[in-house]
Amino acid sequence: MQLLKKFYDDIILVVRKYLFFGIIFFIILYYISTFIISFTIISKAVVNNNQVILGKYLNEKSIELNFIKDINNFTSEFTKSIDKNIKIKTNSIEFTGEVTSHLIERLFSRISQNIAKDFSTPEAMLYFYFNSNEISSYLDKSFTLFGNYNFEKYLLEKQNENIEESSNNEENTSVDEESKAEEIGEPAQPEEKEDNVENIIFKIIKRINSTNYFFLSSPYHFKISAKHQEIDFVLILKFNGYLWKLEKIEIPYKELIKMNNITLVK
Repeated sequence: MQLLKKFYDDIILVVRKYLFFGIIFFIILYYISTFIISFTIISKAVVNNNQVILGKYLNEKSIELNFIKDINNFTSEFTKSIDKNIKIKTNSIEFTGEVTSHLIERLFSRISQNIAKDFSTPEAMLYFYFNSNEISSYLDKSFTLFGNYNFEKYLLEKQNENIEESSNNEENTSVDEESKAEEIGEPAQPEEKEDNVENIIFKIIKRINSTNYFFLSSPYHFKISAKHQEIDFVLILKFNGYLWKLEKIEIPYKELIKMNNITLVK
């Protein structure tokens, strides 16, 4: 009877042991698979310019607060070296003096809030992903206009520029399309790029080369550093129980903003 009881206890112990390791394995598998699925969906949403799907994987409030924090840290260093003297001259008055630190903080606080609000939306994220070379221009205008600027105004300016360029191109173009088509003949059919193993491997290598590093920064935070269109970005994703959401984006403000354009002297 004692041998039977001992045998039964040993079986229970073995079952518990394998059950424990099974649960641990399942948790790790679930943890990794949810990240892979979430990251794949986010990547596809970005590549396909899908604002709706991307919005589901953004923690916009956290992204906005983190942008405000990063921009405030950047501006606090900048304000130490900025010329705080100001001169205003009109027909009736002339004023010269030094701007108080409190006023400067209010000015830059407005700037950081506007930029953070714009950058935390899927619309702005996707636009600047495909047009990363325009981030510097947007930031310059936001700072030089001291917050009297936003993403909507920037898009409106770009649309007006495109309309002007289009009209100029139409005026300068005098080529007869029909005669040009006769000379050229039938247009060559574009070669269809097969998504074969070679192309897949090339895409994987390209993504790996553009990634500086990636690692778990905490049990529920994943940090990725990558270069896109010659700009270094840092992305932080947070585990939310069943999916990973983008929580923070870090960009190199010092490299993108032309500090010489920002001055308080009038």
